[in-house]
Amino acid sequence: MIKKTYTTHLNLENTPFQDCDPYGLLFFDIETTGFTARSSSLYLIGTVNFQGPDWVITQWFAQTPQEETEILHAFLSFAKQFSQIIHFNGERFDIPYIKEKSLTCQMPDIFSGLVSRDLFRMIRPLKPLLQLSSLNQKSLEEYLGLFRRDPYNGGELIKVYYDYSRTHSEDLLRVLLLHNYEDLLGMLSILPMLSYLPLLEGGFGILAAEEDEDTLIVRGCLPGPVPKSFSLREELFYLSCSESYFAMQISGTHQPLKHFFSDFKNYYYLPLEDTAIHKSVASFVDKQYREPAKASNCYCRRKGFYLPQYEALFTPVFKENYSDRLLYFSCKEEFTADKNALHKYVSHLLQTM
Repeated sequence: MIKKTYTTHLNLENTPFQDCDPYGLLFFDIETTGFTARSSSLYLIGTVNFQGPDWVITQWFAQTPQEETEILHAFLSFAKQFSQIIHFNGERFDIPYIKEKSLTCQMPDIFSGLVSRDLFRMIRPLKPLLQLSSLNQKSLEEYLGLFRRDPYNGGELIKVYYDYSRTHSEDLLRVLLLHNYEDLLGMLSILPMLSYLPLLEGGFGILAAEEDEDTLIVRGCLPGPVPKSFSLREELFYLSCSESYFAMQISGTHQPLKHFFSDFKNYYYLPLEDTAIHKSVASFVDKQYREPAKASNCYCRRKGFYLPQYEALFTPVFKENYSDRLLYFSCKEEFTADKNALHKYVSHLLQTM
């Protein structure tokens, strides 16, 4: 078995880990010769942990498949001292693989005592917000402008490992270690992407809102800076974000809209005036100018500035037509001055992407 250690830098500010005890965190990644533990070998395990003042990368490498048990034992003995284990898509591969190998080798399951944090699952909700084409780790690194020296993927390295196990070539060893090393560094490098999450989780603040013709512009702030500016155009809004600030421009309308009354059986519709009135008032209208209201024409029109909503978040509700699924509400001065209401509205639009 070969063991390698290196030091690296890691800043946990503006991530979900910033308030955690750094001594309890363990990042890890594995390299194998296949997808199933029963028919492949585990040949490399890499970790990153805090050893103040530095973060330390540790790699355990099996020089031959027969050393698999040795590196597994070294990793399990090391990992049991931590409280959280952090990985990228490890819930689907790395952890089940290690668990099965541990069971086969009659070693303890250390994962039952660790909180598992999967960066892939944490970042996945950001895909529509950032318009990401792929969520694999390398693509996320490239989104942030980070590119690797290692040209191989894990599948391509299987043959490289078997060649190394026969020849013990130092050049091949460097190739194998570099891939895992850059996987670990890449995992650390994408942590700043988690600073976008407050937009989707409601962890942002509202600064101000203003009307601009048929648009409401809401400006807000995030707990910390995002690693890369972005903009997003959706059906109802345009969102731009840079550093610790964002602006959402929401398309509204000044066209008169209809408020539909639910108890239409208690109303009459007046075709000439294109409005519905309650029966208690309609008794004063000549019968030839009124007709029993239906659900589709039991409304009154009102002028104002209206904003869209996908559900009846704010009432009273207005529509253009009875069958429309898109709803509106009246945007008044008290709404634009209410930061809690604005926060609720911005969150609603972001969560319905």
